[in-house]
Amino acid sequence: MAETKGHLVFACGESLFGVPAAQAQEVVTLPALTRVPGAPNHLLGVFAHRGEVIPVIDIGKLVGGGPGPSRRAVLMRGAKGTLAFTASRVNGVSTLTGQLDRMGDQGVRAHLRGPARGPMGDVAVIDPEGLFQFLSHGG
Repeated sequence: MAETKGHLVFACGESLFGVPAAQAQEVVTLPALTRVPGAPNHLLGVFAHRGEVIPVIDIGKLVGGGPGPSRRAVLMRGAKGTLAFTASRVNGVSTLTGQLDRMGDQGVRAHLRGPARGPMGDVAVIDPEGLFQFLSHGG
């Protein structure tokens, strides 16, 4: 069983997700969002933050679960930009254990690893660069 340190773990609805702590920029309270016409259901809108326009993704909707109603979001910075994921609860930085295999071969699940085990339960670890690329190409 592999151990991986330093993941910011957060909940969206009932599901737990993790992002590498080095790429978790901050947790913010969401302001009013600007809707994006024709955007997919999981893209809730965008907001301006420190001179950057940040898209807000409901990760629960993206993976096919229920929406995770929240006024908070985890900002994740990747090489190509920043994304905000809605968070109904932020659990903090944790060490996760388990085999971090892809959780699927297609769609968003190809960019989730796990299930990893954390103090609060099973965690789907987000592959930041892969997910950003997937979303940038209409995913």
